[in-house]
Amino acid sequence: MKIRLAILVMAVAILGLFLLPKTTTVKNDVEAPTIQQPQLNTLIRGFLTSKESPLAPETDFLLQQKHWKLLIAVSAIESQYCKRKIAFNCFGIGWDSAYRHYSSIRAAIQDANDLIEHWQTEHKRWLTVEDMNGSYVVPANPNWVRVVNKVLAELETYERQSTGTIHQ
Repeated sequence: MKIRLAILVMAVAILGLFLLPKTTTVKNDVEAPTIQQPQLNTLIRGFLTSKESPLAPETDFLLQQKHWKLLIAVSAIESQYCKRKIAFNCFGIGWDSAYRHYSSIRAAIQDANDLIEHWQTEHKRWLTVEDMNGSYVVPANPNWVRVVNKVLAELETYERQSTGTIHQ
């Protein structure tokens, strides 16, 4: 039964490659390259499933976010891929009494993505993981940087696999 399901999933993914549009319209009506490819979705969902992450069912939504790789990487260190969270806050946003509470994982994903985007565009900060250290994560923690960068590298490998791009 599992083999049949796997074959069906692969067939749908392959068929989707031919049916997906080349561009996707985003909120501000600007054409943007399609990020969510069936193969990438399958790879990332598999990665999250292997971590027993509650983020796995939200793979489609995650891949629609500009900072999807950073979101997953931050969730790794902040909540063990969203397994150890309070009020759906997989990203450790807030502190003490200002700790953010969400009604769903999707709401947390959207808020975290928007927060990163705000800091990058408005404050010209958080452009690197190292820059986030001591600001996003307080106090600064070299282990936080190491884990986030390690997960980012894994996710970038999956992204390259999905596009057929090989970097030497």
